[in-house]
Amino acid sequence: MLHKIKPFPLLDPSGRLFALSQTCHGILLINWVMQGMRGMERKELTFRLLLEVALTLFFGLCLETLGAGGALAFFLALLLAHSLNFFFNGQLWVCLRYCHFYRQDPEVIDAWRDRCFERLVDIPIVDEAVCIGSQACGRGTPGERSDIDLRLFFVAGMEDWLAINLLMLRLRTSALFDGIPLDLYACDSPSSLDRFDRRKPVGIIKDRGGRLVRKLGKRGRWLVR
Repeated sequence: MLHKIKPFPLLDPSGRLFALSQTCHGILLINWVMQGMRGMERKELTFRLLLEVALTLFFGLCLETLGAGGALAFFLALLLAHSLNFFFNGQLWVCLRYCHFYRQDPEVIDAWRDRCFERLVDIPIVDEAVCIGSQACGRGTPGERSDIDLRLFFVAGMEDWLAINLLMLRLRTSALFDGIPLDLYACDSPSSLDRFDRRKPVGIIKDRGGRLVRKLGKRGRWLVR
């Protein structure tokens, strides 16, 4: 079983499938299949699907040149593309933190978080960014299993759409190799914050146009100045 219960809304908590999902292998399998797409909004989900299609076509052509049959080549290419998306553009350590063996030094998470936030402030393409949950309190990482719940925001235009998605790919890849549980998504607009429990603290990292301050009011607190 997992270190703590991981909810899956589509599974009956009293059923056998839910019990299987509450194992380390179960949570990895479910997240490999879904890859967090249920929580993605339109602009991020579109990029994720297009990237997977492009990778599948690329690997499929490579496999065909090596002599693999059409259907087999497509299946293997899709499997490879989906797995690469999971590892480099997913949240492997966010999943593994539910497993009993997982530990990460809170000071390591703090240092990585601070560098990430400072970097986001300096990146011109990022207009808005927030941190949600315990990391938004400004008191440091509370435990060895804590994650960094980070949200970026799209503004407008194709250039912004591509740049934000590529930045998330870079941040997720960095977190993968550094062993950091980074729970990162991009929101289509500040109104997306309405989906979160209002009791959760929200820390503002960057708000170039003032949309987040207007949306959050007193609920939002600045983490970086």
